[in-house]
Amino acid sequence: MTSSLKKILLGGLITGFGTGLGWSVFVYVSSYDQVFNGRELALSLILPLLVALATWKRVGVQRRVLLPIAYLTLFTPLLGIGAGGANILQMTIAGAFGGIFWASPFVLYTLVRRYLY
Repeated sequence: MTSSLKKILLGGLITGFGTGLGWSVFVYVSSYDQVFNGRELALSLILPLLVALATWKRVGVQRRVLLPIAYLTLFTPLLGIGAGGANILQMTIAGAFGGIFWASPFVLYTLVRRYLY
């Protein structure tokens, strides 16, 4: 596996992990009063953007790869298990797995592009 593929997978893992951890902690802290309203939801939607930008600066994967990974990880696994009442650890682990899962199409695209051209 080449360096760029490892970077994409690492970027997906870190982005998913950070999105899962950050979003679940934010929801836990902001809904301490047992109410999660629209303003808190809007603020929580900024967290995947910040995590993706921090990962971009650290790992060096393109933003156009990390931003979809962050938001797809938020909407697909995290909102699903979050509605079921998952705790922070479960959300963080699901975020890491979701990040790797959503990074795989970018890895496959990179492999196909490399071998066809």
